[in-house]
Amino acid sequence: MSARSKCDYRKASQYGLIRPDRGVEGEPHHPMSERLMGFLETHDFLDYDDSFGWKTGGDGDNGETLMYQLDVFFEMLERTTGRRF
Repeated sequence: MSARSKCDYRKASQYGLIRPDRGVEGEPHHPMSERLMGFLETHDFLDYDDSFGWKTGGDGDNGETLMYQLDVFFEMLERTTGRRF
């Protein structure tokens, strides 16, 4: 794990963004999380023989879990930089 990723995690935690129950709370995904997940799901399926087998149909699917983690990352970046992604 890199020093930068640890620093990013610490910032997200300080902002109160690290909440594994985000899906249960019904919080919508960050638009960039949805866009990136859609790209990764399509790219993986078409070009890598569905290697990851991304699923985004509901809470608990591997793609949904990744999107919640991406939500935290993008929200942390926005708070840190003051820019909207």
